[in-house]
Formats: sequence, structure tokens, C-alpha cells
Amino acid sequence: MTFYSDSNVSTKYLDPTIYTENARCTFQLDQSESAYLPNLRLLFLGAVSSAPGEYNGLVGALSLIRNISLLDGKTVLCSLNESQFYQGFVNQNKTNERNQSVGSFQDCSKLGHTVNGVSNAIQRMARNLGPDTATNTTNSATLDLRHILPMLNSVSHLPTAVFENLNLQIEFDATQGNQVLSDTATTFNTLRPVLACDVIDNPVVVDKLNAQLTSASWLEVEHDFFVIPQSVNNGGVNDQLLLQPTNVQLNGFNNKYLERLVMVKEIANPALELAGGVTQGFGKFSSQCCFRQKVQLRVNGSNLFPRNGIVGNNERLAHVVDTFGDCANYIGSNQYGTDPATVLFNGRQFLGQLDYIGAYVGQQISNLQINYERTGLQDATAKRPTTDSLNVHVYGEVRKAIKIGPQGQYRITYL
Repeated sequence: MTFYSDSNVSTKYLDPTIYTENARCTFQLDQSESAYLPNLRLLFLGAVSSAPGEYNGLVGALSLIRNISLLDGKTVLCSLNESQFYQGFVNQNKTNERNQSVGSFQDCSKLGHTVNGVSNAIQRMARNLGPDTATNTTNSATLDLRHILPMLNSVSHLPTAVFENLNLQIEFDATQGNQVLSDTATTFNTLRPVLACDVIDNPVVVDKLNAQLTSASWLEVEHDFFVIPQSVNNGGVNDQLLLQPTNVQLNGFNNKYLERLVMVKEIANPALELAGGVTQGFGKFSSQCCFRQKVQLRVNGSNLFPRNGIVGNNERLAHVVDTFGDCANYIGSNQYGTDPATVLFNGRQFLGQLDYIGAYVGQQISNLQINYERTGLQDATAKRPTTDSLNVHVYGEVRKAIKIGPQGQYRITYL
């Protein structure tokens, strides 16, 4: 839009009206402004730690956000719950070059690999931007809220005549031990973030835009959840090649039009991701690979995939890439039982940690079932994802819309 760079637009930097360190913060957008542009940016998202360290390698400083919502008063316009696991997927859902040069610096993650010229192993060579012991030396992330609140991609502006009490609410995850920082022995406190807003100052321009803003639609990302239980023998000898089916029915997407869906498999006991209190690989926010997985979605009584469903590592990855686009995978990222140590730096730590299950559904949901199967193995190691209990976070894009009346009244509905 041409007014992004003209004299009608100015940039405001807002401090939180409510800020509770390590807990939550609220930004109240000033009603005296005519309208806000949707390119809201969250700045200085980070922490000050008791010792220099690293943020979670997959999610970066964005792992501090547990839940985030854009509201008008008490009306939720757009939100994302359990955002850490979804943000981890989004971070790796970019090309390796993008993560290496841009993404890892914006969110303080450790994504983006190159080849070590001495060992010829795949490795992240760039410096990691982690927390430090003082506010003026610690590193923090910048988050374009359009990447996490999709409503902002579908509206031209946010007029205060319509949204009279715009506010942004963020719940932090600052529990020591939750692997927000790679060393769980390190204590930390969240920084006070700042919200950058572009404001349209000219009421004539706003009135013209308001006349055109009658409706908008977007794909809201909603969260559901189920558990893959621990195997009967917990990795004992009788688990060897034992089929472990899990069949569940999800109700969170009923009576909604479901577009794309992605599943993130979190290991239920996050302590298994630690060695000496230090996170191994991407830690609890990774998505665990299991042995000989099969996945079938039954949508409204019919199988979504032919035959046995999604079978095989490459087939799972192909569905994710076909549905969501490029992913910054590495050797062994979605495989179980391989040892890429000779070709990937710290390969055992990162083995099978980016094993997402993705699909395009494209239907109105009245009944959604997930049939998941893995094969057990006799395994005496502490972490054994193919027999351990896993928490499966299911994120689905559902169609939502807003209709705005001539007097500024509005209604948000599912389509």
C-alpha cells in the first residue's frame, strides 16, 4: 500500500500497560489514534540470565511465548495457544539459506547449517545469539505478529472506530527447567518487550479505508491434543517389533472447515531430553520420530489417504513439504535408529527431532479420527521415543471471517 511510506503514517513504540515479569504482559493500543496498520512488531523479546547461554535451538527466544492473543476488549480477534511447538515447526518451515542468513538472527535460534570445511560435517557455523547477564548485552528476538496471528494478514488496517479497545496479551513461559534456555540450571528473567506500531494519522485516509473494510477472512491456527501411551513393556524384550496402534477422535475441529493440519510429537517426559541439565538437540519442543510409523486420517468416516496411509520417512516428509513448503531438514532429522554422527555435527543429539506429520484436509469436519501406529523395539536407553509416552500437539488451520457493518459493529464467525 502506498501510504506505508508517506507522511500519513508514523511509527509508535508502546510499552506494556501491564507487565508481570516471567508471567504475562498486555499492550493497550491507544484509542486516540485513527487506525493501526497490521504490521505489528514485537521487539526485545528475550531474557536476562544468571550466566551467558543459549535459547532453545529450534524456537529461539520465541520459546518464551506460551500463548498470545489479539483482542478488542474481551472479544478475541485472533490467538494462538501452545505456540512454542507450532513456532518450532514454523521456524524449520523455511529454506536452510533463509534460516542461516535471516531467521536465526531474528528469533535467536540455531537453525541454518553449512558444511564445516575441515571435518566436512554439516554444522551450524554462525554465532548463536543467546541471553546474557545484563539488559544491555543480552540478545532478544523480533517477531512480526502477522506470522503468528493470521488475521493481521487479511485486513488492510485496524480502525479504532471499529475496534475500540484493541489490546495484545502475551503469556510467558519462564519456568526454569522448561528448556526455554538450553541449560536448565540457569535462572532468567524476561525482558520488558516493546510493541512497534505503524499508525495512520490522517482521518481522511482512514475514512476511505473504512469504507472498503466490510469483511475479511483468514485461516486461524487452532490447537488440539492427544497422547500416544507408553508401550506395555516400556522397551522390554517383549516390545521388540510389537505393533502399538493409537486411535483417537479429535473434537476441537468439529463444525469447522479444516485446511492444513500438522502434528508435533513431544516426548512426555522432557527430562529425557537433558544430559547433565543441558538440552540435547532441540529438546522438548522437537517432534520425535518413531520406528515404522503409519498414519491415517479418517475424515467424516472416510480415509483421507489411500491404502495404509502415510508410511515411511520420505513419504511423511513429502507430505509436509507438499502441504507447507520448504523445510530446513538435515540428515537424520526424521529418521529413527540411524547414526549420522560422521556427517552431522552432534548427530546423535539431533537424530529424529524434526519428524512432523502434515496433511491437507480441505473439508468441513463433523468427525475427525487419527489412526497412528508405531512399532516397538527392545531398548534399554533412557530416551526411547518408539516406546515412550508422547504428547501429540495437533494444529489445524480453520476458516474464520469478520463482517463489519456500516455503523462499525462487527461479527466474527467460522466459515
